[in-house]
Amino acid sequence: MISNKLIAIDFGSTRISAMAAEVLENGALKIYTEESKTSDDVKWGIVEKPSGASFKVSELLKTLKSKVKMPDITHVSVSVGAKSMKHLSISISRFVGKPNVVSDDLLEDMLDECERKSQQPDITIFDIIPVIYLLDGKKMDDPVGHRANQITAIYNVILGNSIIKSELERCFDRTGIVLEYNPLAAEALSTVVFEDMEREVGCALINFGATTTTLAVYHDGALQHLLVVPLGAKNITKDIQELGINEANAERLKCLKGCALESMVDDPMYIQIASVEEGNPPVRISTKFLATIIEARLEEILQPVFDVIAKLPFKLEAGIVITGGGSKLKNITDFIAEKSGLYARFGDHSEWLSEDTNEKFHDPMYAQLIGTILLTNEYRKEHPIEETILKPEKAPKIKKNLGEKLSNRFFDFFNDDNKLN
Repeated sequence: MISNKLIAIDFGSTRISAMAAEVLENGALKIYTEESKTSDDVKWGIVEKPSGASFKVSELLKTLKSKVKMPDITHVSVSVGAKSMKHLSISISRFVGKPNVVSDDLLEDMLDECERKSQQPDITIFDIIPVIYLLDGKKMDDPVGHRANQITAIYNVILGNSIIKSELERCFDRTGIVLEYNPLAAEALSTVVFEDMEREVGCALINFGATTTTLAVYHDGALQHLLVVPLGAKNITKDIQELGINEANAERLKCLKGCALESMVDDPMYIQIASVEEGNPPVRISTKFLATIIEARLEEILQPVFDVIAKLPFKLEAGIVITGGGSKLKNITDFIAEKSGLYARFGDHSEWLSEDTNEKFHDPMYAQLIGTILLTNEYRKEHPIEETILKPEKAPKIKKNLGEKLSNRFFDFFNDDNKLN
């Protein structure tokens, strides 16, 4: 018997986490437990050490099974967002033919043609998203059953280096666990931190990860722009380490005394920390100088984000929402508001959690896991495990009771060393 409990795994660059949860009849998420292990097996969203990652996943799932008293865990979901991923826009046109009525079969044929046109050596297709349908030049959200002479469909195809998928699959092949569903990481996050109204009037999501920072822009109920910057909170920690302290102390100093804006350090003080070099005297660090270091790196990380926002052809009336494990830096919303000129707030996924949820799961570091489980729940409604191919080749459109379709999206990924040819 398949358990109602769903398992999501997050392959972060500093830790691998697994969560067991269930979506209740009222739509709330009941979290049973979450376990994590420190990891250096993943870089930029790609599993670089399948053996190490596989061992950690197996250990985490054993712990989950024991704590939650589950039967054997056979299926898990993982949201993906490696920095080498990008999008390709493809247009497919067809004459409808007699009786001039658009059918499901016609749309399926067009989708297949789009997939064939998108195939490239060493590249994996992660998703094909219908952006718009035109019937004799007229826009139509759902063309099935409508009459027309010609139909044109524009798709966004999400592509990435094949190693992203192959190394993830190698990890799970070693465990014997089926990788049930792979939603996009940005999709999982936006699911839990946005309100429907914010999606309509315009809102940007900034997710601060350890090694990447992601911008997702919504307007008219749809994702309009996605940008992945290959820098994150860990880069700030490394800058602080350059003062002569170890990584653990640099991270602790950043979290406890760091500030995103040097101008907001009203009462500067000096902090004394042990030197990384044995025998050297302790390092004295001013909180004002610490804020200067943090602010300079934040400007580098977020300048591409602010450049995109400044060029948007529409207003972000709901401002900017921030989330992710690196978003807890003091005064970071003030920094974003000052640099962008927009209202900024922290993302809150609390409304999705059951009343008995442990307070720790309200932390933004769990948002992606929670969003992944919610999307997996919707996926499983349409693809029951007993009736589906265990490793579906194409992800479906999710009709979440989360208020809207997850289509009509435009993606533009940061151009970096791992860009696709």
